[in-house]
Amino acid sequence: MKAPLITMSAITGKPTEKEIYGYLLSLKEHGIEQAMLYPRSGCEIEYLSEEWFDTVGYFIHAARSLDMHLWLYDDFNWPSGDAGGRVTAKAEFRLKALIVEGENAGEIVCKSRHNAGLFGEKYFPDLLSREAVEYFIRCTHEEYYKRFHESFGTVIRGIFTDEPSIGYCCGDGCIPYYEGIEADYRDFCDRDFESDRKSPDPDFYYNAVSVISSRFRSCYLDALSDWCESHGVKMTGHLMCDNEPFWSVRHHGNTLKNLSRIALPGMDEIASQFEDRTELALFGTIEYASGENGAMAELFALGPCDMSYAKRRAMLYLAACHKVDHYFLAISPMDLRGNRRIKDYFNDFSDDSPDFIGMRELAKEAKYAATLAKKDYRPDVYLRYPYEISAKRITENGDRLRLFSLINTLTYRQIQWKFIDDEQPTDAPILALNEDLVWTMDGKAVDPSSLSVTPLVTDTDGNTPSGIFVRRFEDGSFLVLNLFAPAKEYRINGVPVFLDRYDVYDSAAAPCKKRYEGFSPVFRIRYANDAIVRTMHVPPEKRAEILCACDTPVVFALRNDTEATLDGEPIAVGAVSDALPRGMRKLYRVSEAHLLKKGTHTITAKEDLKYLPAILLLGDFRYEATDGSVCTLTLSERARDYACGETLHTYGKIELETEVTVPEGATALAVCGTELVTQVYANGTSLGTCAFAPYAFPVDPSLWNQRIRLTIVPHSSLSPIFGNVDFWDKTVPDCGWRGTPSPTNPPFGFTELRWLF
Repeated sequence: MKAPLITMSAITGKPTEKEIYGYLLSLKEHGIEQAMLYPRSGCEIEYLSEEWFDTVGYFIHAARSLDMHLWLYDDFNWPSGDAGGRVTAKAEFRLKALIVEGENAGEIVCKSRHNAGLFGEKYFPDLLSREAVEYFIRCTHEEYYKRFHESFGTVIRGIFTDEPSIGYCCGDGCIPYYEGIEADYRDFCDRDFESDRKSPDPDFYYNAVSVISSRFRSCYLDALSDWCESHGVKMTGHLMCDNEPFWSVRHHGNTLKNLSRIALPGMDEIASQFEDRTELALFGTIEYASGENGAMAELFALGPCDMSYAKRRAMLYLAACHKVDHYFLAISPMDLRGNRRIKDYFNDFSDDSPDFIGMRELAKEAKYAATLAKKDYRPDVYLRYPYEISAKRITENGDRLRLFSLINTLTYRQIQWKFIDDEQPTDAPILALNEDLVWTMDGKAVDPSSLSVTPLVTDTDGNTPSGIFVRRFEDGSFLVLNLFAPAKEYRINGVPVFLDRYDVYDSAAAPCKKRYEGFSPVFRIRYANDAIVRTMHVPPEKRAEILCACDTPVVFALRNDTEATLDGEPIAVGAVSDALPRGMRKLYRVSEAHLLKKGTHTITAKEDLKYLPAILLLGDFRYEATDGSVCTLTLSERARDYACGETLHTYGKIELETEVTVPEGATALAVCGTELVTQVYANGTSLGTCAFAPYAFPVDPSLWNQRIRLTIVPHSSLSPIFGNVDFWDKTVPDCGWRGTPSPTNPPFGFTELRWLF
């Protein structure tokens, strides 16, 4: 079994065959055995050109030699269906909408309304046109198959479609339109489309949406699914607004039926915010659609790029509890140049991040999580998916909070629920929304807060905590996830258990409580790399200050398109530096060493970018950024000793070394109070790598009563290079996506060490 982590590998620049092999080799060495080829902003190869297909061929050859699997992405950027603009270049293949309300009612329009700022003004493909979809398949799927058919079903496992929609051109008072809708409407409900539209009939919108949804399923989803099946690969991907019933009807109609038509149905959980009100509704939707092939989730794209591995692991297990067993990781760029176009959010699954070694641990967890996705559970209650209510209110925003509030209430009361459609038989009570948006059970109004079960997890006072997710499987095992509850002691089945932040408690592998002895030695610090940090120039400001507490040697790295000055003098650059992360080296040039004298220096540059800084500083220094009308970066001497409980802010990895005596009977060494990927060595011999709690490293009995050289090596993510992006978000008014909040920017350091017995 290949690890079910699949990187969404953004092909940026013009990678060579050698670079492609090195990139995939790095993924394989870090536990990732599958990748999706992702044409995205930053790619400098003409999409669907011969050069493009040559590049895809290099990936296939490298993947075959490395025994890896590949997945194809079916368009350039998103949404799918346009073949990089080839479909909508034909006027007859552009998406249309019918205005059904207001003074222009009856008018058919074709306009762009979505992502204009990101992709430029453009039309969207008509996925209700069989001819347009057939042309899309000829431009993409058929061209891949013509060249690489021998790899279909072997190296190439599937084709991913991303947010195809029939609602992109529909504003308020509009519905998608296609020629022939009037006849299909009459066949569906034996009524006249125009008469009902003008009335309007109370059921007009429900009837129209049902017809449009069936057309979308037939024209697009069936066409792609049938093509993939007949060519030996799986169709996968996800739909637009799959977490919002009152919006999804605009974009694709009947969510449950349409998702179920995809062989490996998927969902888009890119925000990674466990407290988001729509989170659990989204997982319930994909669980309904999952089938014999399982299900997939696109995860983590909005970052932040310092998201802890503990949170990533918790997300995998939450997905697995809803039948998801394929985890698409967004994104894994070949270099960072795409951050010029997609500016506001970033996450990075590549060896650019020093903590990428933690992916080996996450890959192991993903394999186990995928086995849990096969386990069944019995719901305490079913929820009727509110498709009909949503379709009837397609021109309204709808009272969406009622559904999300109910789902969250049930979940955090540890009541197990599942979505159900109109036809599915059940063996448990059914909650449904009536047309007055009141919850009913067996046709009678009900207060959902009256529902309860005996909780599996309580706090020490016997209360049911919010933020704890519980899945009780039919085989008697259970899983507990701490999604956003405080890190503290709880009672699980009456047994006291300490749950860390984002902790996972599996009854099938629950650890025994151990005696421990805490200790806090002082360590010598060795910095394994130079500090790298930006001088932040938040637009429209074009200058920043560097305050040196002492004379400080530095090297400047300037983005290739950047000119900068230091105290009014131009900064000369020329060389490429191996000190920069691999994905930044081609994009920056570095200066000779500068000695910044004690005091304040002014540095200027134009067009700083949130995740592609104009100017970086490299050197053996400690740094601290302060916010004000002008960003100030304070440089001082690095600490050379470390005591438990202190924090160190830097980039890369550090080695902390001391001497300790191993007590007799010790079975493991625990590093407490960190969220960083951490390695431990005894006399130079590895005791292992941990990426999440418990950070417990096994101790061999041969070390008992021995004085050893103990080395602890924590690794940061890539994020320290970008500085205080929270300050950027607060300052730049036109930031479109603000991403997921940072998990507190975990610094280097830990609270204490413990010998476990």
